[in-house]
Amino acid sequence: MDITVSSPGSPGTTLTDNVKEQILIYFDIINNIEGEVTRTNIKEEIEKKQLNWNYARNILPFLKHCGIISYQDGTKKGSIVNFTNIGHTYIDILKTIKVTNNEPEGELKKEILTKLEKIQEIIFFQCLVIMMKKKDCNYSRDFFDVLCFAKNYGSIDQCEYFLIQEKRKTNNSFYIEEMKETIQQYRAGIIKINVTQKTKNDSKGNQSKVNSFPYVKGNFVKAGIFIERDDKQVCFNEERITEVNDAIKEIEQCLNSAKLQ
Repeated sequence: MDITVSSPGSPGTTLTDNVKEQILIYFDIINNIEGEVTRTNIKEEIEKKQLNWNYARNILPFLKHCGIISYQDGTKKGSIVNFTNIGHTYIDILKTIKVTNNEPEGELKKEILTKLEKIQEIIFFQCLVIMMKKKDCNYSRDFFDVLCFAKNYGSIDQCEYFLIQEKRKTNNSFYIEEMKETIQQYRAGIIKINVTQKTKNDSKGNQSKVNSFPYVKGNFVKAGIFIERDDKQVCFNEERITEVNDAIKEIEQCLNSAKLQ
């Protein structure tokens, strides 16, 4: 079976420890700017600290879609930037984890860090739920489709992710459910799915293939929702399955309500 896909948009970032450290830096920068905080003066402060603004340009829109920060139009210099309530909560937990990491090693430290990490994962997943509800986010559908696919078929790999992109072209609302026979045959080794990715030019004009699956998968892993298996499939963390099912219902209700408006 041959399919050709053009990889959809992606957040271009996964909340690794390094990205979380960058978020804490941005938070301090925003808090130390006098007066209105805009993307323009955030850029100025980031460059003063000799940090990479292009890196920040990938992270800040993702934080906006996840409800961690907000942009509000209203100044000549650009949109005003604020951390939201859930953003402040997320920052507080990241700071607490950072402080705890500096404590002496011991069983108590391990126990506290385990609990803090679980809280961080829960908050981050709720941020992803906020993002998946947004129709103006060009990658929210991909995240939600991966979540729904994994619920239907128990797991997902990169090839199956590309198959979702192919089947979505039909504009059929039930394209994930209707993939059942193909998925069964693929996993049984009866058919092979050969994927050709359309290329696009990078910043230097060179053609490159863009694969957004690592970003989608990676963020669900960082939220504690997915667990990576040795066979390159990712499956749900069974401890969070009730939370996932509730989130899917919530997102579906939001998207269906938007269609009626």
